[in-house]
This record gives sequence, structure tokens and C-alpha cells, in this order.
Amino acid sequence: MKYVIRGRRVAVAAAGAAALLALTACGSDDDGGSEAGDGPAQADAVEAMRSATSVHAVGEMIVVADPAQVDVQADKQGNCVGSADMGEKGAVEFVMRGDTSWLKPDAAYLESEMMYDAEMIAEVEGSYLEQSKSDVQTALADLCKLGTYVEQTDSVVSFSPEMTQKEKTRHEGVAVVPYVNEDPSTSDGASMKIAAKGKPYPVTITDPEGAEVDLAFSAFGKPVEVEAPAAESVLTEEQLSDIRLEQM
Repeated sequence: MKYVIRGRRVAVAAAGAAALLALTACGSDDDGGSEAGDGPAQADAVEAMRSATSVHAVGEMIVVADPAQVDVQADKQGNCVGSADMGEKGAVEFVMRGDTSWLKPDAAYLESEMMYDAEMIAEVEGSYLEQSKSDVQTALADLCKLGTYVEQTDSVVSFSPEMTQKEKTRHEGVAVVPYVNEDPSTSDGASMKIAAKGKPYPVTITDPEGAEVDLAFSAFGKPVEVEAPAAESVLTEEQLSDIRLEQM
């Protein structure tokens, strides 16, 4: 399959990785009174994301060469619900559980990404298309993998390993330690916010010129509730084959 989630700098350069490993982690201050210089380090956020059992990711990232708005809840057991909107290329909702996936593409997605003609689109638009998870386009399958978000976080940190730590603040009710790339020779808008209390999960990561990502994370470790779509809204692979035969 040709579809992959990526950023221009997702591959971690050796120098960036070395700089990341050289960062010294500081302990978080649970009383909320820390100043800049206290709190978790960037490397802590990468490791916390790596250990996450589930996450809710919302924002923008690159799918192949185009930005996509994503809203995904995924866990390590392979449960996943979400959506991806790629503008003119269309949007798709998806549910994945066990070895089965259900995709609900809009007309634009059916045409541009699945190569359906107008007659086929008229037959299937509005339905969930059931298929084996192993047959799902790689981009959508990657959106449902926690490793994708580890990779994105690692990319932002590795290529801006010496961001300036700012004073603790709050982001949507969560106490966070912000980091900002202030180096005029390398600054490309990179920033991140790390949870100041408990496990140092990344709360936001932003790198528009590097990893081309702007994501907010939440719901770490919370169960992902997955329900199969109602049977009357589903078209199985066999039913899709029957529709194609009828159109021949």
C-alpha cells in the first residue's frame, strides 16, 4: 500500500538522538509551585509516550504529502476509533477491533483514495465498509498504532533537543511545563507541553516546519470503548463484491 503517515523529519538523526539522550531529567513538582528549570525533561515525555497503553490524539499531521485533521483514540490491544479529514481528498471515519475494521468514507475519499466510480459511490456512500484490519490502507492502520505518536513525539524532540523550558502553566486544565525552541538559527516553531504532575506525558507537540505536526494528547491509559457499527449500516466484502458484479 502506498499510504503512510510521516513527517519530513520522522527518521531520527543520530546527532539528534544523541542530544536527546544527553538531556538530564528533573523531578516533577506536584505542589504546582515550580519555576522554569524544574519539572520533567523532553526525554521524559518521549519515554512516557512510549510506555502509554492508550491515547487520544487530536490535531494535524502529515498523511503522505498532505496535512490531515485527525481525531483518534487507540490502545495497545488494537482497539481504535477515529476520523481523518484530508480536505479535498475527503474524510473517513473508522472503527477497528480485533482483526476487523469498519471504514465510513465520504464521497470524495471514495473517489480519490479508493478509486470508486460515481455509480459505486452512489451505492456505498454512507455505509461502513467492513474488511480485515490487515487490508486497511497503511495510513489509517498507522493512525491506530501508538507507535505512530511515539515516533512523532520523538521526531519533534530529537530535532529540537535544547528547547527552552518555561515556567509551569496550565493547558486546558492540566498543569504543564512548556518547552519552546528559541534558537534563532534553528527555530521553526517547535514547542511542546509536558504534564507537570504524575507521569510526564506529552500534552501537546508542535513542529510545523520540521515534523509537520500539531497534536494534543490526552486520555492516557483510559480504556478505548469500541462498538461495531449497526449491522444495517455495514457492507461486508462479500456484499461489495456483489455490488461490483451487478454493475458489470
